[in-house]
Amino acid sequence: MQPDLRTFLKTLKKDHPDQLLTITAETAVEYSSTAVALELEKQGRYPALLFERLAGSEVRMAANLFASRAVIAAGLGIQAAQFSKHFGRCLDNLVPSRKVESGPVHEQVFEGDQINLGNLPVPLHFLDDAGPYITAGMIASRDPDSGVGNLAYARLQIKGPRRMGVSLHSRQHLWDHHRRAAQAGKDLPVAVVIGAHPAVMLAAAAKMGIGEDEYDLAGALLGQPLEVCQARTVDVDVPAHAEIVIEGHILANTEETEGPFGEYTGYTTGRSTNNVLEVTAITMRSDAIFVDIVPGNSSDHLTLGRAAKEAWVHKLMQEALPFYQELYYPSSGTHFHCYIQIDKSAEGQAKQAAQLVMGLDHYIKLAVIVDKDIDPSDEAAVLWAMATRMQADSDVDILSNLMCNRLDPSSHDGVGAKMIIDATELLNATARRVVLPEEAERLAKDMLSKE
Repeated sequence: MQPDLRTFLKTLKKDHPDQLLTITAETAVEYSSTAVALELEKQGRYPALLFERLAGSEVRMAANLFASRAVIAAGLGIQAAQFSKHFGRCLDNLVPSRKVESGPVHEQVFEGDQINLGNLPVPLHFLDDAGPYITAGMIASRDPDSGVGNLAYARLQIKGPRRMGVSLHSRQHLWDHHRRAAQAGKDLPVAVVIGAHPAVMLAAAAKMGIGEDEYDLAGALLGQPLEVCQARTVDVDVPAHAEIVIEGHILANTEETEGPFGEYTGYTTGRSTNNVLEVTAITMRSDAIFVDIVPGNSSDHLTLGRAAKEAWVHKLMQEALPFYQELYYPSSGTHFHCYIQIDKSAEGQAKQAAQLVMGLDHYIKLAVIVDKDIDPSDEAAVLWAMATRMQADSDVDILSNLMCNRLDPSSHDGVGAKMIIDATELLNATARRVVLPEEAERLAKDMLSKE
């Protein structure tokens, strides 16, 4: 049986009922997913959401699927602490997709005059957004030269029944596919996949080589080949068990204003590549489920982007630096801060680790390096290390005029400064942390567990 979004939601409901909140009351499409997810986040709660009744729509909506690392891990059948290692192993052991004739995604097909994006429950998310946005759209394309498939996220603004604005601001493989197709004077055939098993959605967020197909990573994460079938009107493969697919072309030499939109920085931004997608077909399952990634600097948005990237960077850091241990992207830094743990044996290793991580991920503008006794996922512990192991005149380096992410509102047209903070102890340090006997810690835990 091919795992899909529905089997994942059923597993959550059965095995992790506290991680799925089903909302049965009729709910407005506009703003609801954003408002509910962000209110839950204020309460320290991060369940996946399923809106059963959306006003004016027969389609249900799932959201907040990636707000919790525990939910992500549950989708893969592992513990949250195993995620990076498991993901790294899957990157090394891809499972090619399996082509099938068709699948549930083609249970309903709309072409020609039947196409109407307005029939989908696409939300408004924030007051300053330019319009309704598809945020969980995974755009499937093929390399114009090699034919290798690619799956990547891009924000999609609804502009009409058959027209969407697209921003390829990440300038990664999809952007390069479009660039090369446009240079040849051709539109880029694409299919926007909405709603799939979390393994597919994680694969779409992953860092992979331009000659590798994210569908093959999805298969590795699923533990079986992902079943794909050809789209109806474009030469692109789509997951056969996806909920909704929008087929069309990103136009070669056409630009229109797209945005503004509330991005992961927590700011509204009009930065965009201003591309246009013309729709040629919409296919969907019966009783389809629309998926929304809560945008802005929500846990849903940030954790989906970070989890796959962390695992990829972790794998490469581990391969390159024998003294490297772990890393963590804190929510407080969106995608711009990274805390790195090393087992230091020589001075200079901290800065070497920081420079490598910034080379691997150009989004990072602050890297803090800590010793092996500091948990990089514990921000208070990282700040304590900075307070007690760092001197600003010797342990801070500023790197100027480097490529950064263009959505950073403080950057200058994609160029900015980066900071390295070495919060590791000197090897000849004499100060020692206060410690308790292990037996005393154990007794205290036992005592408090009985209260």
